[in-house]
Amino acid sequence: MSSLQQPAQKRPRCESNNVSNAENICNTSNTNNNLLSLPDEALSNIISYSMPRKECQVWEGIGILSQTCKSFRRFAQTYAPTRIVLKDFKIYCPISGSDRSVDARVGFLSSLRDCSWKRQHLKELHVDPESILLRWRVKARGIMECNDIRVLLQTLLTTQTSFPKLEWLDIELQSSEVFTFNLIDAQTFQRMPDALPSLHKLCLSQCFKSGIREISPCRLKRFFNSLHTPLTSLSLSGPHWMTDAHIEAIMPIIGENLVRLELVDCVAYDGHTLEEETLLSDNSLIPIAQHCKHLKSFSMVGSNITTGGLDMILRENTSITTLNLSDSHQLNSRAVDIISKYLPRLEVLRNYWPNAATDWLSDDSLIALVDAQERESGGSGIFLKQIGLWADAGEQQLTIRGIKYAIEKGVKEIEINKKDLYKSIVDLGSAVQFYQAHYDHYIDGSLYEREPVHADVI
Repeated sequence: MSSLQQPAQKRPRCESNNVSNAENICNTSNTNNNLLSLPDEALSNIISYSMPRKECQVWEGIGILSQTCKSFRRFAQTYAPTRIVLKDFKIYCPISGSDRSVDARVGFLSSLRDCSWKRQHLKELHVDPESILLRWRVKARGIMECNDIRVLLQTLLTTQTSFPKLEWLDIELQSSEVFTFNLIDAQTFQRMPDALPSLHKLCLSQCFKSGIREISPCRLKRFFNSLHTPLTSLSLSGPHWMTDAHIEAIMPIIGENLVRLELVDCVAYDGHTLEEETLLSDNSLIPIAQHCKHLKSFSMVGSNITTGGLDMILRENTSITTLNLSDSHQLNSRAVDIISKYLPRLEVLRNYWPNAATDWLSDDSLIALVDAQERESGGSGIFLKQIGLWADAGEQQLTIRGIKYAIEKGVKEIEINKKDLYKSIVDLGSAVQFYQAHYDHYIDGSLYEREPVHADVI
């Protein structure tokens, strides 16, 4: 889906190498006069052909358009993209000037901060680890986080009505290279609702300030109470202060409208060491089951939920098609019976980082789930399209036998890491596509993209 709002959206545009066609349009006064004598529709179509094809370069194009000819400024806003993927500006090739690529992230965010018209129609903002990391060389390559980017992002996320139409805020910083970016602290959190009055989808992953009890249940409740529009998607990953009490506080406020809920590695550290942690439990699932009735995607990762709690959730949300129960320490084999009972048309099932001692997904249970789906379809096939696996936990109950059976019955995609354990699956040829998950967990509420893996490197 294109993010440009323009009348000639589907028409081919002119290629541009080093010099912007938008700048050429305005290079003589005679040209200006001739163009300005045209009807607005015709002039808009001409300008649309001058815009670069790459979304990130459109920002430079509209900047040139607004700066080189005052009469064209009213058109600039028409062509402003509605989506920002910040990492695209890390290695940026200007459409005018030198061929050398530059790092335009700080300059772009500064421009975004200073020019309110560039923010008026934005609907999506996506930030991932490549968006905030700087690479530098002294004697060897190193990596550091960019403080300037953090400050600019915090300003944009806390300024009153900064993004009046932003619907999707996606900050996904899962990475072994990002540790203390501390983008979202209690003060930032408090001001975000007024900065984002149109927010519908919120993903905050591994971007919270480190520290015990940084955000209390009361403060979290105040944040969701302050939102101007109902959330339909909430993805939280990696807060070190989240307890069952936080979930109990917010579900009465946001549960009714949620279609996606992802709670990934939400823990609370009771002491000053990482060993003293409290995981979410069935006490979180009770308010979720009470208030969420329309979920289509549900993730509870790194928790102590039981099959009894899972039964409560799935019984109230039988339309779930994506389920992630990775790293669940208390689930047992009855979990698959519950999934088969309430979600006979499940499409995506993930079980990363299984615990060999309590793993709920085995060859026999996966085969039973596939057979139940085949019966549900009347023998015409299965609904399960994708299985997410991570084979770093040593000996597991789910092996080649169960996975092959699922693939033979219709599973088309496997999320997996590159381990020799699954080499024999590739004997099925093109029947299945493998994907590499870059980080610990796939977050559906993010723009995070999977990388296709070729069979010969698995």
